[in-house]
Amino acid sequence: MSKEPEPRARRRAARRVIDWHQAGELLAQGLTIAAVAERVGCSRTALARKRRQDPAFQAWLDRCRDAQPEAEVGQLVDLRSKVHCAIEDEVRASNVRVMLWLADRLKLVTPPSEHTPEAELRAILKALTPEELREFEALRDEQ
Repeated sequence: MSKEPEPRARRRAARRVIDWHQAGELLAQGLTIAAVAERVGCSRTALARKRRQDPAFQAWLDRCRDAQPEAEVGQLVDLRSKVHCAIEDEVRASNVRVMLWLADRLKLVTPPSEHTPEAELRAILKALTPEELREFEALRDEQ
């Protein structure tokens, strides 16, 4: 008899419990199979097979997709407020790029390449005949 213990059989690894409802919700949100599989802890092939062959999973996926537009509206409202807050924070921090972008988007400045009101007025005055120019000058307020 030897004093060494007898070799034992390897233990089976504990099976992971996969939340298929979460997987369906994530797929309905538009995540890829690879991203969803990584997040819920299964293989891509198992998830693809489940999506293709399991009627209960397909029904859950359809319900999630039907409920999705309502959730998207809420997400867009949240996103809009987050963007506004981020822009405000950058303006408070004097981020010049954000300020210039914002001024451009709000049409607060005109690029030098575009016609300014002054340039347009000069073009109009150049196009006037001498008689029209005298008439225009006569309209000046007398001081």
